Amino acid sequence: MRALWKRLQRPVAMSRQRGIALIVVIVVISVLAAVLNDFAYHSTVDLEAAANSRDRMRAEYLARSSINLGRLLIKIQQTLIDKFRAQAGDFQIAEFAPYLIKAFGGDADERAGLGSLLGISSSSMKGLGVGQGASFDLDLTAEDGKLNVNCGGGINDTPRQQVLYGVLTALFFPPTYNSLFDTSDPDGQVSTRDDVAKAIVDWADIDSQKFSVDGKSGGSEDYRYDVGKDPFKEHNHFFDTAEEVNLVRGVGDEFWGTFGEVLTVYGGCKVNASAITPEHWPLMAAIVRATVKDSDAKNPILLSDELMGQHAQMIMGLAKMTGGFSSVAQFIQMATDPAAAMQASDASKGSSGSSSSSSSTTTGIHLDPVKVDKIITVGPRRIWRLDATGKVQRTRSRGVEVHIRAIWDTQHFNQNNNSPDPNDRMGTWLFWRIE
Repeated sequence: MRALWKRLQRPVAMSRQRGIALIVVIVVISVLAAVLNDFAYHSTVDLEAAANSRDRMRAEYLARSSINLGRLLIKIQQTLIDKFRAQAGDFQIAEFAPYLIKAFGGDADERAGLGSLLGISSSSMKGLGVGQGASFDLDLTAEDGKLNVNCGGGINDTPRQQVLYGVLTALFFPPTYNSLFDTSDPDGQVSTRDDVAKAIVDWADIDSQKFSVDGKSGGSEDYRYDVGKDPFKEHNHFFDTAEEVNLVRGVGDEFWGTFGEVLTVYGGCKVNASAITPEHWPLMAAIVRATVKDSDAKNPILLSDELMGQHAQMIMGLAKMTGGFSSVAQFIQMATDPAAAMQASDASKGSSGSSSSSSSTTTGIHLDPVKVDKIITVGPRRIWRLDATGKVQRTRSRGVEVHIRAIWDTQHFNQNNNSPDPNDRMGTWLFWRIE
């Protein structure tokens, strides 16, 4: 009875409180684990963000270094090479830019490749390379060999508009491009070749009158840009970028993919025939079609897309072989009689063999010198496009790339330059974009 009595007198709460300390410890540990896990997560995110910012800044300045090297090459082209163009031919240092840039921003193998090209050991080259996991490169091209669509802008500049319209219609002429003009656009409208050429001119001019080939009033512009799914107003001013052509009535993705590479908004209104690249031969064919004499308008070569393509590429090939176009007259001669142009070039260089071509057979197309003079020019490049890339690769799967796209005008007078050297005042950036 006494044992039972003691058991009944024992506090019930004491038995129920056993293990509470363990529960408190578990709760505290769980809270601390969650806090520490959150802290570790945010620390990792902050560390990665800081590393990305560091690598992006480094990549950007690598790209800027590539741009500066590109400007150096342009300066060398201007001051050293172009001055001797008549003797050395149309030599362009830009064609070797990728190899030269890689020597500064590439790996050891690429520096060794440049050394072997120059006949020296790359181990003796100091200050080259940008460290492991980093690189930069540059694509340097001239814009002078493209068709400037801004030449249709301004206040009723009818002569220039007519020239631009003529080259555009000649560019669109081949039957190969029928699919671009015989199908409806996303708004359900069909635009002919003539419609698209006129719409490009009307987009850039500042009046509201539709362009007319004969210079007379063609009525008001009514391209209905505001009735589509994504309405907008026509610009009625110069194109800001070449990509703005995509907003013109009748221009779509397929059109831009076909003709976008031969269009520009920079430079003068004459295409530099020397700067037209081999892959842009359709522009050369369009220039020939637009400048042919009226008496030769039915030449079979002009009416055949295949023959015209071969002829345009032959003209460009001859120019490459003979050191580039030396004059507009030589361009006309190469288009009219390629064989005679080749013989004349050989004779001027003192090559052995007959140089008499007074009775040579004409195999080309007769061009009108007046028309040619309105469309093309030859000589050194003026406008340069620089596409630079800086890259920092932290790990195999993690890296940062920065692209800089810029346009440099070598002839624009820079009024904001305080340098006492007048040579430093020539040239300025027309476009600059970092991505």
